[in-house]
Amino acid sequence: MPKNFYDKLSDMDLLRRAWHLARDDSRTDFMFDSFRFSDFGFHLDEYLQSISQSLQNESYHPSTLLTIDVPKSSLSVRPGSIMNIEDKIVLFAIACLIAPPLDKKLPPNVYSWRVKNDRRRLFHDHEILKFPFLKRRTVHRRMNIVEPWYTAWPRFIKDVEVAYEREGYKYMVVSDIVSYFENIDLHLLRDLLLHNLPRQPKIINFLINPLEYWAWPTVYNSPIYRGIPQGNGVSSFLGNYYLLPLDQAFLKFSKGKDIKYLRYMDDVKVLAKDPAIAREALFLMNDKLRELRLNIQGSKTRILEGKAIRQELFDDRLDKVNEIIEEIQKKRSLSTAERNKYVDDLKDILKKVKGKRSIIKDKELRLFRRLITGFTLLQHSGMVDLVLTQLEKNPDARLLNSAVRYFRVQERNLRKISNRLLKILTSREPLFPYQQAHFFMMMRYVRDIPTEVWKEARRILRLKSSHWYVRQQAAQLLSIKPLSKQELGNIQKLFNAEKHLEVRKALCHALAQLADDECVEFTRRLVFSTEPSLQKIGRFYHGLLFDENKGLEQIEAIFRQDREDILLDSVHQVEVLSKANHRVVQQELLKRLRKIKRRIKRRVLIQRIERIISSLEQENNGATKG
Repeated sequence: MPKNFYDKLSDMDLLRRAWHLARDDSRTDFMFDSFRFSDFGFHLDEYLQSISQSLQNESYHPSTLLTIDVPKSSLSVRPGSIMNIEDKIVLFAIACLIAPPLDKKLPPNVYSWRVKNDRRRLFHDHEILKFPFLKRRTVHRRMNIVEPWYTAWPRFIKDVEVAYEREGYKYMVVSDIVSYFENIDLHLLRDLLLHNLPRQPKIINFLINPLEYWAWPTVYNSPIYRGIPQGNGVSSFLGNYYLLPLDQAFLKFSKGKDIKYLRYMDDVKVLAKDPAIAREALFLMNDKLRELRLNIQGSKTRILEGKAIRQELFDDRLDKVNEIIEEIQKKRSLSTAERNKYVDDLKDILKKVKGKRSIIKDKELRLFRRLITGFTLLQHSGMVDLVLTQLEKNPDARLLNSAVRYFRVQERNLRKISNRLLKILTSREPLFPYQQAHFFMMMRYVRDIPTEVWKEARRILRLKSSHWYVRQQAAQLLSIKPLSKQELGNIQKLFNAEKHLEVRKALCHALAQLADDECVEFTRRLVFSTEPSLQKIGRFYHGLLFDENKGLEQIEAIFRQDREDILLDSVHQVEVLSKANHRVVQQELLKRLRKIKRRIKRRVLIQRIERIISSLEQENNGATKG
């Protein structure tokens, strides 16, 4: 590895690794790219080469963040944002370079973002880096250089439990940092990184520059150089390292005082055997956080003892749910008896969730969401009513995302789901834009979409005052409907008049339904667009239309998992492939569609597939006669 990390940043293998990490990380973004970066991955090496060249030329510049207020159960919000895929790739590449030396600075009682022990394997995966799309499991096992949260977090909790249960630490300091990510001081972060990596000023300054560019301005647009984007892995890495001075202070404190200090991100646990020492630890925590320009939330700051510690730390119900989820994930298939047993066990725990008649919050919401995950894995409808009831009252973003995943796999109660979601969407009760967008997202996966939903989506799409993310999701919902020539004409007019790029990208899904020659012409327009994001979509559609090998590869990717919800998300690609210039692509697509058609249950998707099959059969018959 070169002395100057910046020189390594443009390495293609490093950028390929960062692509896989960035794409995997995007699964938990606050908002979702309408193409899920399939357009970027389609010509991956070319786009990564362009990034590499701009890094070598020192001409790389970050793009503007996309932002939205992300609601909580309390009706408060936090700032949510996503960066474009190029920026995320560059930041993950930086993290891959600086994480190993920085990891050596962290004490062993910090559990989050720790570099894997088997460092010999890091950066030695050339044989799989060439593939543009990898399974999530492969990315976690082969690409990620840090321990995953699902192994680090349980170890953190277990060590806290051992300190309390076996080692006699009967007092625990409990606190909460106010708006942690929003208050990270970028000048302090720069100084901290430079102090610990004194020979790497170039890459550190390069890292801090986009963070300063993205910092939220004051009401008068003055820069404050505070806060990092939330909801992505690189910010978690930087946020984890920002608390190193706190770790060092407690390491020194522990040499003279009998305490146990353990940390996972900003979740700090300090356990003591003496209440006076616990009080000293609390004062020290407050002082050090103030030095880092952070504040402790007074209402959540206290010293617990005895049973209160157990109530704070442990939840046997949650442990049982996690155990069930782990068992399900380890098995390739479940027998009917096994499935029924897991369902019964989860239902028993569900009965113990508190606050189901009102808004479920805090620890109870964490348990509720894990139960949703369990029922999602089992594809069971046992929580449909409760989830819908909560959605009517609770705007929490994490609940909304859990509900989307849950409703994707439902095969029953779909009419009930669509009617209840429609009622929420069209009620007079004000909704957060984030809620509204997710309700449109959920509607994509129900079996029978009411006429009123299409009307509401059209209304929102035309409503310029509505948040762009809501309009993007409305556009994606409309795109799954078989559109008439007149409707396509109206959408073309909307596309031409639309100002927001993300809404225009989403409208490209619908315009994939244009007739053959019109689709080719639309693709040509996209390729020659002045907007790089539209150019990517144009090149993606062009490859589907005219590149035989890539067309066949994409068909294999779409149908590999044989899942209806995945086909629904990819139906715009199927539309473009049905107009491919190569007969072998059309024939392969026709064969796959005929095979999957009899298993499709969503009416709107049946209509789309039947129309595409009919078009392909006519094309095939015409070619045969010719």
